[in-house]
Amino acid sequence: MKQSLLLTFIWICCCGSLVAQISISNDYFPAVGDTTYTAIDNLPSGIDIGSTGPNQSWNFTTLQAPFSRRTIYRNSSSGNFFSEYPSSDLLAELVEDAESYYNVTTTRFELQGFGGSDPIGLGVEALPKYSPPLVERWAPLEYEDEHSSEANVSYAFSADDLPNEITDPLPITPDSFRVRYNLSREDVVDAWGTMTIPGGAYEVLREKRTTQQDIRLDAKVGFFGWQDITDIVLEAVDLETILGIENALGESTIISYHFYSDEAKEPIAIVTMDQEGVNPVRVEFKGNDIISNVQNVNALKPGVYAFPNPAIVNVRFEFSNLKPGNYTLRIYNILGVEVWKEKYNVNNFRTEKVDISSLRKGTYLYSLSNDKGKTLATKRLIIIRP
Repeated sequence: MKQSLLLTFIWICCCGSLVAQISISNDYFPAVGDTTYTAIDNLPSGIDIGSTGPNQSWNFTTLQAPFSRRTIYRNSSSGNFFSEYPSSDLLAELVEDAESYYNVTTTRFELQGFGGSDPIGLGVEALPKYSPPLVERWAPLEYEDEHSSEANVSYAFSADDLPNEITDPLPITPDSFRVRYNLSREDVVDAWGTMTIPGGAYEVLREKRTTQQDIRLDAKVGFFGWQDITDIVLEAVDLETILGIENALGESTIISYHFYSDEAKEPIAIVTMDQEGVNPVRVEFKGNDIISNVQNVNALKPGVYAFPNPAIVNVRFEFSNLKPGNYTLRIYNILGVEVWKEKYNVNNFRTEKVDISSLRKGTYLYSLSNDKGKTLATKRLIIIRP
């Protein structure tokens, strides 16, 4: 009798474990006609990535974002760059009218390439094509799955397309540049459990992604052909300051954690870690109804957003769709007197946290201008006190 009860208990535990572990089919691949909503917290706090293994719990309710980005997936034949990707199945619109093109099979969701923007943030117009296509998602996805993938990209552009801050310090005057981008990925589904984000809770699989990348920059001068000048540029130019992005050139390792659910086409969360792989520096997460200001990802005008608004002690300023350069953010009181000012180097998106505890409660204006003094946006900020 005791033996029978013991076997029954073991069977119940095993079955319960099997039920708890989710398996995600290719239904989580985006398809033509789908619309997804995601938000980005570029200053995440209180985010613990946790450990590996089964039956984990992640509380990401501290995530904040001023708006949710809407992406609509369309038939690739309707795209501006379909002639460059005739075998693609669908596209997604990106910022500044750029488009990404995908292959979709029963087991893989693959990125063929982009049209209209380079993938590393140099701010140049390009048609970067991945060879072979870069696998973004796998199916079915199950606990302890492991996958590997590699891809290469090469694209050229005029020397006039880069900022003078990059080209002027160089000992040569190139006619054109070429980017060579090689990457390899190792994906391991190392945990499963429940994730809670603003507005919802989901049963998820966690995929740890380790990306090794090497980005090289070549220059072409006259009839001498292409020459690798990566090391010269890294020594002569502070790319992070000029472009506002890390790892623009050279070798680097990026660790990120992707949380997927069979309840959504969006990733429930994608957590990008710092260079040491220890602290989260960016979290993209599923946008729920708690974020009411929904924007189309390619319709966000160049500017700045403040949140929370009203604010009490700290306020975050989210810069969006800005060309690489220096910008000045100012706060004015209701009489038009400047009470705070700071300069930032921004490339596309950036988030800054500002302490406003020294300002009295009331209504203020915040304004963003570029390095030529042109005002790009002026909006209202309300400061309250408990």
